[in-house]
Amino acid sequence: MLLYLLIIFISAIIISVFNILFGLSLLNCSWWVVIVICVGGIVYEFLVDLIVAIIIKKTPNKWYSSDKKIFNVPNWYKHFAESLKVKKWKDKILELGSYGGFSKRKIENPKELDYVNTFLSEINKGIITHYVILPVGFTLLFVLPARFILTVLLPIALVNAFLNVLPIIVLKYNYPKLKMLKEFLTRQKNKTQF
Repeated sequence: MLLYLLIIFISAIIISVFNILFGLSLLNCSWWVVIVICVGGIVYEFLVDLIVAIIIKKTPNKWYSSDKKIFNVPNWYKHFAESLKVKKWKDKILELGSYGGFSKRKIENPKELDYVNTFLSEINKGIITHYVILPVGFTLLFVLPARFILTVLLPIALVNAFLNVLPIIVLKYNYPKLKMLKEFLTRQKNKTQF
């Protein structure tokens, strides 16, 4: 959480200072307006992200079943994620699932099939949430005055997009391992039933 807040804070400072130093005449406003627009844009992005997350959290888990092909992760993805050195930074990514009732930070019950199925569904919900937030976050460009689009609003929307791409990468990286665990537990369960 601290890393995300730090990225947002530093981005806000850079965007504000850049616009105060180089853009006031272009924007035709005073310095405090730039700061208000910047803070307003960040608050807007936070609220939009929160609303999308709440709406998707309320949808049925069955929509996010790991049996649906749409959620399969291609084989090349593991190599892509590893080329980004995801193992080194994945634990620094914000995970707010615990606020929604299910933390994806650690597998608590790796021997329980129902738990692993729920975990996979929660990963899929997280992936969909972040994918939906990506384009919805750019609605900021149409909410605040147009003269701020290029130098204030677009950079804020891009930072928001970046902060949502990171969890997608991590969730999709972890997914195949959990899918294999689910298949293993399913085979074990079928053996014990016979």
